[in-house]
This record gives sequence, structure tokens and C-alpha cells, in this order.
Amino acid sequence: MSKANLTHHFLIAAPELSDPRFEQALIYICRHDKHGALGLMVNRPLEQARVGKLLEDLDIEVTDAQVMEDVALEGGPMYPEVGFVLHTGQPEWASSFAISENVCITTSQDILKRIAAGQGVGHYQLCLGHASWGKKQLDQELASGDWLVCPADLNLLFDTPFEERWQIAADKIGVNFDYLSSDIGHA
Repeated sequence: MSKANLTHHFLIAAPELSDPRFEQALIYICRHDKHGALGLMVNRPLEQARVGKLLEDLDIEVTDAQVMEDVALEGGPMYPEVGFVLHTGQPEWASSFAISENVCITTSQDILKRIAAGQGVGHYQLCLGHASWGKKQLDQELASGDWLVCPADLNLLFDTPFEERWQIAADKIGVNFDYLSSDIGHA
């Protein structure tokens, strides 16, 4: 597969992907370099994991009523006890780094306190766990047809209903899964 950097792109799980942990997954790639890749699933809400309750469990007082209703996402199978905040804005928090011009990832508690108070963060998603690939592993999975690639956009990342994201990402690149052959890359 190409040596393109897939940071700030979506991976769309192909219907034939054999790993059930990623069935119909939409993964936002936060980092992709010569060492591997790290991404967050952005279409798997954890219905029993409300952001407000998770923050209260960390002894963070929640004063924004909407935060009590916000749902955390299953970010991936790796380290599900670790939270990642995907958010719009600039990397101004303690452990923030920019993924694109207006999307950052943060793992520090300072942003959680601001979210709890409804201050300083535009769009955000709290993801528990992540997906990662070792050196050249993602390239191999792309070559075998496990994933399709779609440029990321803020609407799909933050505003589209979770249950529609996988299909809408496929629609963006003109893929109709009903007609997609399982023989990708084989003549």
C-alpha cells in the first residue's frame, strides 16, 4: 500500500474484516508514522458510561448538565481504562497534541475539569481505550483489504449520530457495501 500518512483520516472497517472487535468500526487516526499508528473508534458509544459519572468517579465536580448525559465511546481494545479526549481547538492542555488544524487529543485531567464546568472546549468526545498498529502492520491490513480510507471531517467526527458514522464515511468515498467484493486487491 502507499506510504501515505493517514493522520487525520478515518479507517472504515471492511465488512469482511475478521476481527469482531472492529466490526463496522470507524476509526479516527490520531498518529501514523514509521513506528506504527494509533487511532480511536468514534462510532461505538458505551451506553452505560456517561461522561458525567466517569468524571465524578475521578472526584471532578460536574456543573454542566449536558456533560451528565454525554456518552463516552469505546476507543478501542487497547488499555480500556485509559481515557483520551478528542476535541476541537488548540493544544493548550497539559498533554495535548494537535492532530490537524482544529483537532487535538489530550489525556490530562485539566481538560476534564473544564469539560465538567462546560468551559473552554468546543466539541469533544471521551474515548476509553484505543486501537494501535505496530510498524507496517496497518499498511499490511490496508493491502489485504481490511480497511478503507476516508479523509476526516469535523462534522462526521463530532456531529453525526454514532450509528450512522460507518455508513456515511463509506458514502463519502462512494462505497456501497452491498456491492463491495470480498476479493479486494485480487485479480
